[in-house]
Amino acid sequence: MKKVLSIALSIVLCLGLVFMTGCGGGNIDIPYSQYDLTEYVTLPDYDSYTTEKPDVTITDEDIDAAIDEVLASYPTQKEETEGTVEKGDKIRYSYKGTLADGSTTSGMNADDEEMTLGQASMIDGFQEGLYGAAIGKPVTLNLKFPDPYTNNPDLAGKDVTFVVTVNAKIVDVPAELTDEFVKEHSDEKTVADYRKYMAKQLEEEETENQLYDLKDKIWTQILAEAQVTEAIPEEVDAKVEMFNSRYKAIAQQQGLEWEDFLDQYFKYDVEEYDEQIRLYAESMVKMEMTVYAAAEKENVNVSKKEYQEQLDEIRESYGYEDDKAFESAAGMTVEQFAEENYSLKLNMFLEEVLDSIYNRIVKNAE
Repeated sequence: MKKVLSIALSIVLCLGLVFMTGCGGGNIDIPYSQYDLTEYVTLPDYDSYTTEKPDVTITDEDIDAAIDEVLASYPTQKEETEGTVEKGDKIRYSYKGTLADGSTTSGMNADDEEMTLGQASMIDGFQEGLYGAAIGKPVTLNLKFPDPYTNNPDLAGKDVTFVVTVNAKIVDVPAELTDEFVKEHSDEKTVADYRKYMAKQLEEEETENQLYDLKDKIWTQILAEAQVTEAIPEEVDAKVEMFNSRYKAIAQQQGLEWEDFLDQYFKYDVEEYDEQIRLYAESMVKMEMTVYAAAEKENVNVSKKEYQEQLDEIRESYGYEDDKAFESAAGMTVEQFAEENYSLKLNMFLEEVLDSIYNRIVKNAE
């Protein structure tokens, strides 16, 4: 999904509003366009701001590290039959258990089992007793079955001695960088071409990251210096209603009374919550008004086509092939989900605004 600039505030209770739009041609209407935002918002003289251009240097070490990460994602496994094992190691092991009376059962014996130490379901002390064990050397563990022991109630609470041998440690070995690997896992043909490809990818990624940071600094300054006389009351009321509806639905799902929900999740009583949620709604509306006032001043647009492409990417990222399947599973449309969870439209307008401002500042400085 295309990277969009965040619009974080100090109190994060919710994300975004739902603005419905068609999916045909043309551009999306700027939200709040029904208001004369110039009556509410005075934008700073951001053309006087200074900024920089990305300065990217990709080293051979950067390329090596990126390639090593790729190779590690295509490992082969090998067994080590020397050394010791520790927590987190995947091992192949055998064991035999004996009760205090010398008897044993089939469930107390195994040959050539596999497990990852510390992650398997074993009786207390079994895995811990193998930490530091030498491969190939038997280890005697004097343990006790838990009580109760649902796997075998007859063994519950009984003392048991296990003789365990770690037969091997199984380790991942990264793939080897060869022309054959490159051809199989990329569109390149040789190792040399693959290194050039990775260098280009890293340069593009770092350039994007630096641009993100530079534009985010501009936005932070604009937001700090913009003067908003008041948050539009109708929009504040709508946000408060949306927040309340959402949280009351969650409270109902959790089987909690409204007062108990507020205390458990926010540590507020009803009066405190009402005050804080309105303050948050006002701050959200003021921020949105600033974004859309700048969008009108910069005369930027978000096309319905690009917006739909972003919606499709979100839907596909969750594994749904069509909107109907997504809505059936999520209980809301893709667009509603995108606005509530990503503030997608707001962020897309913000990105267009900052692209326009940043590019002009850079051009004027040349």
